[in-house]
Amino acid sequence: MSYLRQIMQRLHDRSTAPAPVDRSGDPAVLEEHLTLYAARLEGCSDAMLHYEAAWLEQHIETLELCARQPTMLASAGGAERVERLLQESLRFRQLLESSRATRGLTGEGVRAAVVASEHAWELSDPGLRRAWGFPADPGGGAGS
Repeated sequence: MSYLRQIMQRLHDRSTAPAPVDRSGDPAVLEEHLTLYAARLEGCSDAMLHYEAAWLEQHIETLELCARQPTMLASAGGAERVERLLQESLRFRQLLESSRATRGLTGEGVRAAVVASEHAWELSDPGLRRAWGFPADPGGGAGS
């Protein structure tokens, strides 16, 4: 339950901060995000792709939960914004699955904790990096 509490706290913190201009509905922004995500995936080791798959599934589950909870939905910027984020995340999953298939990766790989705020190329905890089988260097060759 502490994970949910962390999400709620972050959503609350965001709701009290000045609202940035939301350009997430702009198709050019979506394409830019997809291009950047694909480039990040290319720089990932196989172990990093396994972590990213677990991270992304957790992220999608969180967005789906948010969409069903009025308080979370309001804190996250409303139904339209959450739906855009969910659709973007589903597109990310397609890119990730394509990348994994290209490398012949199947299954989940190692199952260990996932840090909600860190993609595979951002994972900083040395213990988690070892648990997932990441390369020894902190950048993991992913162009941090």
